[in-house]
Amino acid sequence: MKKMIILSAVLASSPAWAQTPTSGGARAEGAFDPNETVCQAVTRTESRLARARVCMTRAQWAEQRRLTRQNTERVQANRGERQY
Repeated sequence: MKKMIILSAVLASSPAWAQTPTSGGARAEGAFDPNETVCQAVTRTESRLARARVCMTRAQWAEQRRLTRQNTERVQANRGERQY
């Protein structure tokens, strides 16, 4: 019973640990600079271990995600149609 109480106390307080600390309110939540350069490690298709570092602005990353989503939806919509 004592273990159950301790476990529930730890689990109840875990969302507070998962929150990211704010930096003195310098930036409003959700606000970001679309021209800020962000680098991400991208897995290369020719190897499952090789990774490349790609740097683009936040606006370019958003456009890339939009185009990928658009192409995926187009392929899924045309999945049943045969092209001869």
